[in-house]
Amino acid sequence: MNVNTIDLSCEDSNQNDSVPYWLSTMPSTVIDLEEEVEPYFSASGISDDSEKISKKSGVEVEQSVSSSGVSCGSKKKRGRKNGCVDREGKKTTAKERQALKKRLAEERKAAQNANKIFKPGECIKHMTVEIHPVLLETWFCADIQREVSACGARLKTSSTLCDTALVLWNRTVLPTLTSNNGLVQLTPSKQRCSHELYIQTAVDVESLVASHTLADNVRRVKELAGCELTLVLFGVKEYFKTSGRKTTNSRQKLITEIDLEKAITDLLVSANCDTIIVNTPNELALTIVQFTKAIAEEPYKKSKRALDEQADFYMRGDNKKCVAVDKDGNGLSRLWQQMIAILPLSSLETSRALCAQYKTPLELYESLQTPTGVTDLANVGVSRAAAPGSKARRIGPEFARKLHTLFTAEDGNILLD
Repeated sequence: MNVNTIDLSCEDSNQNDSVPYWLSTMPSTVIDLEEEVEPYFSASGISDDSEKISKKSGVEVEQSVSSSGVSCGSKKKRGRKNGCVDREGKKTTAKERQALKKRLAEERKAAQNANKIFKPGECIKHMTVEIHPVLLETWFCADIQREVSACGARLKTSSTLCDTALVLWNRTVLPTLTSNNGLVQLTPSKQRCSHELYIQTAVDVESLVASHTLADNVRRVKELAGCELTLVLFGVKEYFKTSGRKTTNSRQKLITEIDLEKAITDLLVSANCDTIIVNTPNELALTIVQFTKAIAEEPYKKSKRALDEQADFYMRGDNKKCVAVDKDGNGLSRLWQQMIAILPLSSLETSRALCAQYKTPLELYESLQTPTGVTDLANVGVSRAAAPGSKARRIGPEFARKLHTLFTAEDGNILLD
């Protein structure tokens, strides 16, 4: 490019009002043009005067461009774009807030549904009792279907059980995402419970008790089931029932009641298995319902017990002389009176007199902070009896001093002597 052919002077533009041909392709600001032309000036060694001329021409060109509306139009256009971007950003932010609000509502609803699974009264609705169809068709299991449905649980027959005499439970839970060797999977919606029943009749265990192999047989079934087991013996009373006549059938019993008791004791010691004896079909059905409720409430009771064990004492056991307070605050005054009545050197009359003078614990605390608080508390009169004409006594300085220590001491280990 020949620098001598470039003319940046504004003389022609001053003489002619028409816009030069190079303004149509000129950028909106002259700063870009100067940045492009300046390297050629420095390369060809043009003097400082030419630089002043270029700066002067740049100012005049900027004014002419502004007067022609080229720069302003571009600024307005850029402003409209920024406004659109801002509106789009606001719309995006509003959509994100809506999505976040919806996701939080779904998580809250899922948490409530998860709590219902273990909530007492609702947990049994998520339980399923599985029983083998062969066992369900026996005559002594005729009441199981009715009683299980009445308690709110579901009954399901399963022919895949390892033993036809087993009864087990499944809990319906919400599936969650888990990582298995880098793969995200959903947990099963059915959770197998860790306890089962093993139902046998007295006739079925007769030979096992006689051969002293009942514990071994139950231990084998327990290993196959893979969980805790409870033996349910049906018809023991009918088995040992004696009639007035001595017949051939009455002499065919292989075991006695003492033999059965020894076998049950050996089963508890060696196989760690409990035994329940039932004699009617209704008792058997109610036993299954009882186990269903206990297994359904097991997670809730475990969490409740874990919370109680964090304290140094069993708080649920200390419920003597408690006062009920509802959500509206009814019963607070009676509770405040009860708090004073259970203290040593106090009585019902003392608590009534003190609570009549100080309506709330905060009021008593603020009074004890004053220099004359203990004296004023000691001079509170207590009526000896409800009879008219009876003389009143004072609370006394000893009880007032102990109340002052109780309400104002900062050390929790201080002893009230």
